[in-house]
Amino acid sequence: MKKPGLVIVDLDGTVVAHGAGDTSLTAAAEPSPAVIEALAAVQAAGVPVAIATGRAIWGALRTARSLGLTRGLISAAHGAVTYDLAAGAVVDSHMIDPSLAVKSLAAADVRTAFAVELGTVGWRHTADFARDFHSDWADVVDVATLAATSTPRLAARLPGGSRYGAGLRCPLAGKLANDAALDPGMYCVEVGFNGWIDIGPAGVTKATGAEAIARHHGVSAADTVVFGDAANDLPMFGWAGHAVAMGQAVDEVKAAAHEVAPAVGDDGVATVLRRWFR
Repeated sequence: MKKPGLVIVDLDGTVVAHGAGDTSLTAAAEPSPAVIEALAAVQAAGVPVAIATGRAIWGALRTARSLGLTRGLISAAHGAVTYDLAAGAVVDSHMIDPSLAVKSLAAADVRTAFAVELGTVGWRHTADFARDFHSDWADVVDVATLAATSTPRLAARLPGGSRYGAGLRCPLAGKLANDAALDPGMYCVEVGFNGWIDIGPAGVTKATGAEAIARHHGVSAADTVVFGDAANDLPMFGWAGHAVAMGQAVDEVKAAAHEVAPAVGDDGVATVLRRWFR
């Protein structure tokens, strides 16, 4: 690929190790100096840097600040929320009515706990939703109140799920998603880790989030390079002119990329970007 006109990076597993983000079970990790310097070199060359992440916006902002990003856009919640760093505000969001999804998931497994993104404030959640990770929290509500909350993302979680590892999905969460059989015409479903499922607007993915970023900057998909490591990055990989998978990604993700970088722990993003920006 020629020198890109836009660089879009995933966060967890790409610029920081897994376990560093909004659903982290540990304290947030920091990006390496090499990655921070590489992204600074991109911006110094006049090329915009953006983020496309599955995290909620408040979790994404923490790492954006650590990366030294003060302008440009963040696509959060798997493409459902777009945030302008310079303006300090959400500039676009795609919302769902979570009520039918809550009903279907609860019927599939009565142990399911729920949370929804509440603006930029934090998670609105049921009392049984485990707060065992670093995040921002809004309020505790009953299921009926939560189900009536318009939101860009509903999170459903089962106890005893598998921990995240190398981009693998939790089998308990996968079974819950299959049993609930949510209508794909209404919802986009992402099976995650630790018993976790994300439910967002139908047709909204990291690809649509990346497209909104590119349109904002007047850059084509063909001139955009994207970095990611997990299954939720696959739509974005299919959209971009050049997709880079991290070295620790599973084979499915690597196969969809144009290039495989060194692993996140080996500063793969910095290694690739130095080809064009120094």
